[in-house]
Amino acid sequence: MGRYNNYFSDFDVKVWLHEMTKGTSAIFLITRVWYTWCWRNNTIFYGQHWCIQDVVRKIFLLHDECISYYPNLGLDPHSSHLLAHWILHPEGTLKINIDDSFLEDWIAGGGVRNHDGDWIAGFSHYEAGGDALLAELRAIRIGLDFCNLKGYVNIICESDCLKAVDLIIDGRDHTLHTYATDILHIRDVLHGNGNTTLMHVLREQNMCKFYG
Repeated sequence: MGRYNNYFSDFDVKVWLHEMTKGTSAIFLITRVWYTWCWRNNTIFYGQHWCIQDVVRKIFLLHDECISYYPNLGLDPHSSHLLAHWILHPEGTLKINIDDSFLEDWIAGGGVRNHDGDWIAGFSHYEAGGDALLAELRAIRIGLDFCNLKGYVNIICESDCLKAVDLIIDGRDHTLHTYATDILHIRDVLHGNGNTTLMHVLREQNMCKFYG
């Protein structure tokens, strides 16, 4: 009786929970419980069958976000589980991370940070209709226009949509593309400011971490 390892024991469940919710294991336990519950609800109520790899990734991502966004918890900022993260950029540059969400309508948003990772400004925009690719292109367009309006220079713009980024920087003639207006406008903005660059990054790298 009382055999114990890092995660399980044959003590009363209350004792186990009490031990697991203390120290560095607490955040990991909470994120596991949260996504196990979400997994169960999405399967039962919405018929969405997540694969185990996606669930593990979501758990790790939420764990790392908690470490980044809540430094006052006293957790080791280097105890992250995902290899890809938002990274600092050269001094004298600003980085804008672009993202969007599309269902039937779409909303785009982004955040601008300096080379220390400090928040400078943010934006959001909503429109009806379109599709996922249009939402990604418009998010990039609106983000770059936002930076120009603010007078920002030396911009690094990051998006996790490879298809949208490729359409913009591949150098091909897209004048007959369905979304040529957006593609060509973004190209003009990039060419108009030689110190503005557009890059594709992984989704985890597109999420702004806390620095300070």
